[in-house]
Amino acid sequence: MTPSLIVRVACLFVLVAAAETLNGIARTMVLNRRLGVRKAKRVSLASALLLCLAICYGVVPGLGLTTDAGLLALGVSLSAFMLLFDVLLTRYVARASLSAVLDDLNLMKGNLLALGLVAMAFCPLIASKIPRPW
Repeated sequence: MTPSLIVRVACLFVLVAAAETLNGIARTMVLNRRLGVRKAKRVSLASALLLCLAICYGVVPGLGLTTDAGLLALGVSLSAFMLLFDVLLTRYVARASLSAVLDDLNLMKGNLLALGLVAMAFCPLIASKIPRPW
């Protein structure tokens, strides 16, 4: 793995983190009030995955990864990064308790973060399979 590839992958991670953070802010400030928390989380999950897929569609071809295994490894590392990012953001910026942070991963409480992270792992692979007009 070259230093150039590491920088480009880091840029992908930062772009996705920024988009997902804005998506979460929009959910909290707009959708929760209009749709209720439970429905807003569902809508937000879909929009988050579409944002990730769109970013991957634009960025992943430039990374030069061509094998499905390489694209899945990228997706799993992206999901791991986003889990760490979400835990740190929730814990230290939003100042939530550790139990609140862990609740975000609890499907039984209607929280869809774990499901989103699993689906996110496939975004680079799926994005690479979408035909490009160029």
